[in-house]
Amino acid sequence: MKKSLIIAAVAFVAIATLSCCPCRKGTSKPHKPLLQTAWVLQQMEGRNLTAEMKTDQLPRLVLEADGNFGGFGGCNSMGGSYKMTPSEALSQRDISGTMAFGGMFATKRYCPDDKVEMEYFALLAKVDSYTIDADRLFLFADGELKLVFKAAE
Repeated sequence: MKKSLIIAAVAFVAIATLSCCPCRKGTSKPHKPLLQTAWVLQQMEGRNLTAEMKTDQLPRLVLEADGNFGGFGGCNSMGGSYKMTPSEALSQRDISGTMAFGGMFATKRYCPDDKVEMEYFALLAKVDSYTIDADRLFLFADGELKLVFKAAE
């Protein structure tokens, strides 16, 4: 009897602690729409780009309702087309699904250091799914998180 009371008390404390955890405070925010939102790249394969680059140099991505996308790679403007599972394109409720980018193109400005841009373009071409959590967009390839974006203010 005493043992089951201790287990129940520990379970209660664990549940109460997890429900008040600061890491969960942002989850009640509404999800930003996937389409027509300017997404700013924050992380690339776990690397924090916001610590390495100026804000105006961070790559950006905007998905249009017509199946095209545009953006900025850090030096060059870029664009192309994307495909996703139909239900995600039609509903604001859906927060994850499949996605693929294709027909990508970019301007050809001279960039003294284009390593981040080239890696970004290569990873974007491999994307096969996404998830949105509040103001964050997560892009995956083969089940691995590759790119993390934040909705622009």
